[in-house]
Amino acid sequence: MIKQFACYFFLFILSTSIAKKGNTSSDRPNIIVIMADDLGYRDLGVYGCQDIQTPNIDKLARNGGRFTSAYVTGCMCGPSRAGFITGRNQSSFGYYRNPPQPLDPKQGFAKGTLTFASLLQKQGYTTGGVGKWHMGTAPHQHPNAVGFDDWFGFLGGGLTYFPLNTYGDLYQKKKRPWGARDLHHTLPILHNTTPIPWKGYVTHVLTDAGIDFINRNKENPFYLFMSYNAPHLELEAPEKTIAKYPEDKMTEVPGVTPHSRSVYAAMVDELDQGVGKLMQTLDKHGLTENTIIWFLSDHGGMKRTSDNRPLKGAKGSFDEGGLRIPLIVHWPKKINQETVYDGIVSTLDIGATAVALAGGEIKKEELHGKDLTSYIAQVQKTSPRERLCWRMNTGGRSGIIREGKYKLFVQSKKMFDLDNDIHEDHNIAAQHPEVVKRLVEQWEAWSKVTVSYQLFSPKKGDKYQFASYDWLKGNINYKAP
Repeated sequence: MIKQFACYFFLFILSTSIAKKGNTSSDRPNIIVIMADDLGYRDLGVYGCQDIQTPNIDKLARNGGRFTSAYVTGCMCGPSRAGFITGRNQSSFGYYRNPPQPLDPKQGFAKGTLTFASLLQKQGYTTGGVGKWHMGTAPHQHPNAVGFDDWFGFLGGGLTYFPLNTYGDLYQKKKRPWGARDLHHTLPILHNTTPIPWKGYVTHVLTDAGIDFINRNKENPFYLFMSYNAPHLELEAPEKTIAKYPEDKMTEVPGVTPHSRSVYAAMVDELDQGVGKLMQTLDKHGLTENTIIWFLSDHGGMKRTSDNRPLKGAKGSFDEGGLRIPLIVHWPKKINQETVYDGIVSTLDIGATAVALAGGEIKKEELHGKDLTSYIAQVQKTSPRERLCWRMNTGGRSGIIREGKYKLFVQSKKMFDLDNDIHEDHNIAAQHPEVVKRLVEQWEAWSKVTVSYQLFSPKKGDKYQFASYDWLKGNINYKAP
């Protein structure tokens, strides 16, 4: 009898263990993050846009939820993405600017950098990335080296929207050394480490790669990072899509020409179409119900293309227009339709939520985000965060803190009431000295875990315009060793 009981007990423990392991497969959601580049806060229909058609992204929000106080960790591509990809505030490892010379191995991720994708790998997820990387081109910086099982995209900070051969000899004629944009935007598309010839419009190519990843990995839990470069400059789109947006029909946005707005609109439209095709693929495989999808911008929109109103500022600014972003979450299994979340959240919370859903431990993995699962399911009603902090620059001890309705620029001591002054027009610091003092102390305590600018060593000249990587062969920046 004792032996029989012991046998049953062993089977019970084994079945419990298997059940727990089951949570690492079909019970756990697939995770997709769709990141736009330089998208304005108001440039989606559900955020008030009137002149750009975004029905597929809007549908994500209407069948899920959207955030009104979501923030990035930096107002430029490189720092913001470094924070998001690692799940750790980039100020904690000194990543404060875009890598200006992508072929310099000292610019980008340092050796040993961990990402939240690598933590999902540990939990049995297949991890894939598509599109823009911007974290360096050296072997130790490659997506495959830091947590992505499969990568299809470009290692620079952008890419021409059509293949290089469609521009004639434009790039061959450019003076050397090249500017940072040309260096970044002329690197090849890679599938892992193999250069891939491509045709057509790059947003289409990236969407197709995302669809292919889903098709190949539909049987097991996966994480897919769809890192579009649209609608980042340069302004390029198929002519038939541009024709949908006549210049005289575009919304008047201060500082934005009708032509720029028209082409930008077409780029956002093409991105939205890509989102629709990704959703169709999930529907086809019956994956929609248990796939959590996040849609966001990597920071505020550019002032020459985007509409960030009612926010002040744009990309590159620590005003709300540079830091506050459109953020949408879609997860039919857990989220009620048309939910609006007004609580303060950070893009760091996306990685933390993913790791928690996968079965990992946020605190143990030293992530800086918070698990939003109960908040997005509306079990938790209060704001997930009481405050957020930013370090502004590479040398000084200056930064920003938002706590509740207050936002304080630490060095200048300018403070704004965002509940009543979203455009940051009225400095109320003099009326609330006790709040200023408290917020400065809060920021100083937080800043003790940050470090100074340390990852880049930019050099003048063309020393890093070329590299001998095998994947660069055939590219205009390849130089034999």
